[in-house]
Amino acid sequence: MFRKMYIKNKIAAYDARMSELFADCDERSVKSFDGTHIAYRTVGEGGPAIIVCPGVFTTYMFFHYLKDYFSPRHKMIFWDYRGHPDSDMPKDICSFTIENCAKDLKAVMDDAGVKEAILIGFSMGVMTVLEFYKHHPGRVLGIVPINGPYGHVFSEKERVEKTITGALEFMSDNPWLVEWFRPVIVLPINIPIAKRVELNPTMGADEEMTLYFEYVTKMDWHLGFKALAAMSSYDGEDILDKVKVPTLLICGTKDSWTPKRIADEMHRRIKGSEYTKIPGGSHATPAENPEMINYRIDLWLRTHFPEEMECKPMPMALDEQAANVAKKKAGKKPARKKTAKKPAKKKAAAKKPAKKAAAKV
Repeated sequence: MFRKMYIKNKIAAYDARMSELFADCDERSVKSFDGTHIAYRTVGEGGPAIIVCPGVFTTYMFFHYLKDYFSPRHKMIFWDYRGHPDSDMPKDICSFTIENCAKDLKAVMDDAGVKEAILIGFSMGVMTVLEFYKHHPGRVLGIVPINGPYGHVFSEKERVEKTITGALEFMSDNPWLVEWFRPVIVLPINIPIAKRVELNPTMGADEEMTLYFEYVTKMDWHLGFKALAAMSSYDGEDILDKVKVPTLLICGTKDSWTPKRIADEMHRRIKGSEYTKIPGGSHATPAENPEMINYRIDLWLRTHFPEEMECKPMPMALDEQAANVAKKKAGKKPARKKTAKKPAKKKAAAKKPAKKAAAKV
């Protein structure tokens, strides 16, 4: 009884916080190719449109900073994969494949009236973006892979990869084996543990990690492990050499889930791609250092899409944005940008005698 109430309260806290962070978005859903309803949110106007494809076993909670930064000047779309809490559970959980995720993305774009867009992929979202580009290159203006792989997620050795995929499939068929862990995952102690194991302890990501653990608690683990298995077995290596649109790769140098070697290989294979490494960034880089990612993407957009970006005002200064991010993490409202004050009259008057004295000399 206590266990169920505890989990219920944590899920309610997650829903409330996400509703607050994305309160300015319109909530919608669309029926995909097999009848599964896919949930998505839209906000902002203007081009180029930006679509965020999140990771597996998670959602777009890490990207509320990105939304706040770009939505005043761009149309943005955030969406949930099939079987993830905001979207419907498919009738057949085996339908969770990267290929079908790309089909769901197409359904979202069609329903939102977006013909072409910048696709930002995080973690498994990078695979989704590559698979979508493979089938619909004309609808992709540019690609921004963040902390994500194209394949060979857990190992480059085929035998090891098949073993891990088989283990994940087994966990999907028998989620009761780890069901006891569901209430444990939302205990406060998990954040300091995560900082010791994966996260950068010097970068504040407590709020996002709390949301992440609460989301994992809400997730259907039967499908969650199936999604991880789909990610493990996917290989988009053949797509890399065919990418012909502007590409900005972003990775954390301390990401143990998708090591830097994967981004290095993508940069080598995607001709003309740009590459930004976030020093000390973990797999949660979008939450740890959002201001650097926002500015880097903004610079990339202004470089490759000057005609659409020239009418858009430059964002606030980097130090001011960083201060607002810090305040937001602390639960305070961002400070409004203040206009520069004119010099005080007394200071101006104090300078005049000095000019006269110089004239006499």
